[in-house]
Amino acid sequence: MPQELFEVHSSMTNTIEGSSVIVDANMERICPSMTNAQFRGLMMKLRDIAVTMIDERCALLSQNWRSERERVKTWFGSDDEQVRQVLLSGLPRLKIAMLELTPDKFLRYDDEKARTLSCVPLVDNRNNDASVCKPDSERRIISFYSHFCTTAAAKLDNENKLKKLIHECTHFTDTFDSVDTAYGYGRALQIWGKMNPTKTINNAGSIACYITYAEHVDLGSDMQLCGC
Repeated sequence: MPQELFEVHSSMTNTIEGSSVIVDANMERICPSMTNAQFRGLMMKLRDIAVTMIDERCALLSQNWRSERERVKTWFGSDDEQVRQVLLSGLPRLKIAMLELTPDKFLRYDDEKARTLSCVPLVDNRNNDASVCKPDSERRIISFYSHFCTTAAAKLDNENKLKKLIHECTHFTDTFDSVDTAYGYGRALQIWGKMNPTKTINNAGSIACYITYAEHVDLGSDMQLCGC
């Protein structure tokens, strides 16, 4: 049976008494339906899909704005040039940040305590999905909660792991430094965007839906991704 191996600490042998290091590694599964190796493998596949989607949106924003502006207005309530420029500036930074994600950056929410981050992880209330610590954005650590495990991998017209991964990465201060003014997906978030066009460009859910949302598309099924 293959073992899950990842570095938890590095050290050098010496003869100084009392210099041993105690390493506390939490081996509890992030999601009960899969091993942590499977979970991290799934997240890296979703990361790659996200990068491709970001590239597609960037290309349309810069090369085919006439067709892309309708999608922009759908999710941001405005298709003015300022919104377009924010996206053209932020999406490449988001891509860079996502490419810096590695399997060891995906943790159970309670593992975060051992990483000396600046933020205290929220308690799992069975409704929260994931979180990042903005002051530690450069570390690219994302903590996942139990509810995240219940969502489909990449069913693009509903809540899904792909959208939530992108959502969290938009919070990094060097991407969009986004906030959670409004949660949701689909029609409800579109209506909120039309009513609040000045708040959408900094709303994590709006950015993530703009990148990923598509009616009747399930990339998890098409690509045989586990985690649905």
